[in-house]
Amino acid sequence: MVPPRLVRLVAIATATVLAAMVATVTTAEADIQDFYVRNNGKTYVYYIYVSPTYSDSWEEDVLGTEVLPPRTEILIQMQGYGRQCMFDIKVEDEHGRSREFYDVDLCSVLYVDFP
Repeated sequence: MVPPRLVRLVAIATATVLAAMVATVTTAEADIQDFYVRNNGKTYVYYIYVSPTYSDSWEEDVLGTEVLPPRTEILIQMQGYGRQCMFDIKVEDEHGRSREFYDVDLCSVLYVDFP
């Protein structure tokens, strides 16, 4: 007969492994659209807007309180879009100059360059 304590220990270990596997799958699906914005310009980027192509308006600025200095890049982490791949992106600098990218497949594109 197997001691009850050993049964409980095996059950807890199995549950932990299963939870880790589910978390790994969820994480992998959540970030398939992650991408970098590279600021190749001489001005700071103040705003980056990303919206699914089916949306009629820009979503919130993904930089929040951050800015992107000249000659640097930033990782934009996309969450909550499931398997949605097609997005529109708007990047705006400190002078209000912007560039819009339409129908960007973020499931296959890793870098977006500004300007």
